[in-house]
Amino acid sequence: MSAAQEAPMNFLLSSEQIELQDALRRYLHAEVAPVVDAHEAESRMVPKHIVRAMRDFGLLGGLLPEASGGFALPMTTYGMLIAEVARVWPSLRSIVSTSNLAASVLADGGSSALKDKYLPRILSGEAIASFALSEPNIGSDAANIETRATVTGQGWKVSGRKLYISLGPVCELGVVFVRTGEAGKRQVSCLLFERDMPGFSSSPIPKMGMHSCPLGELLFDEVDIPRGNLIGQEGAGFSLAKKYLNVGRCVVAFSALGIAQAACDAAVRYAGERVQFGKPIASFQLVQHMIADMLTLVETSRLICYRAAAALDQDAADSQLLCSMAKRYATDAVLRVAEQSMQVHGGAGYTALFPVERYYRDARHLSIAEGTNQIQSLLIAQGVLGVSALK
Repeated sequence: MSAAQEAPMNFLLSSEQIELQDALRRYLHAEVAPVVDAHEAESRMVPKHIVRAMRDFGLLGGLLPEASGGFALPMTTYGMLIAEVARVWPSLRSIVSTSNLAASVLADGGSSALKDKYLPRILSGEAIASFALSEPNIGSDAANIETRATVTGQGWKVSGRKLYISLGPVCELGVVFVRTGEAGKRQVSCLLFERDMPGFSSSPIPKMGMHSCPLGELLFDEVDIPRGNLIGQEGAGFSLAKKYLNVGRCVVAFSALGIAQAACDAAVRYAGERVQFGKPIASFQLVQHMIADMLTLVETSRLICYRAAAALDQDAADSQLLCSMAKRYATDAVLRVAEQSMQVHGGAGYTALFPVERYYRDARHLSIAEGTNQIQSLLIAQGVLGVSALK
């Protein structure tokens, strides 16, 4: 039994956490919520001043140590804040998460010179950063990256294609994972690139939801990247990516929790206002049944999210297993909650007059991101059985 399993669980937020949560909630309600629908409808990116404001609440660099310019928040606090942002604007949550993922990798393995040059720009929200791992033939099989970095006198010449990269069309810089050795030997390295490097280009990819967080394709056509832009050890980039993908799964779970809470809130509100047959539909047994299902799914998602976050905070041996469980459960649950919320809204739920259709679209990719839920099932089983279905 792990330390996390032996330790008593406290599901009550501290007074400091509640104060931070309330402050963020007030800001999101007053300054962010009024602009969400218009920006999403027109596929306009989240305004940069809103991204920068997230720094004031500990969200930009939340998990980074203070020595790196972060806030050294525990995962439980950071996850709570992520859920609040996702509850109001999932696109904003995705921008924050992606920037933090790139910053975490840089802070972990970058040289002092590299961190001094780039971290302040990312953590202030001045520079938008991407995390370039996925490729046309590489999704869950991240160890077999095809983008190639060839050694030159000054560093590396990078050629390849990255696909489905959040913030790809707008990032000023990012971390890119490339092959620096033979295929199949996991000789993957991590490099920092900038948009203005000759040979680099990007293009947007239209998508189903989160229209205010652009998705794109990155092309590296013999891009020269200096040797000093290496992050971590050469050939050890896969372990660096894997380390933060585990944290990313917990973040995705909290994101699903936030959207599920918003969809549930919308259903409860609508059920109390909508009148049919001379009375609110909240009095109908079938509506109450759906509301009860939604409430239960939201609360069970909350419990498993905090369970996984606590395991990460304690560096428990089962943290990877619990993060996969939380990601798989919460992202399945949010789709059910959003679907039920649309059903409570009836015909109105299928229209853009109410936000519930957007909740479903925004949530749909979460069961795919950071490793599909089918892959999470294999990882969960492997953690118990000790046998991999992927080899």
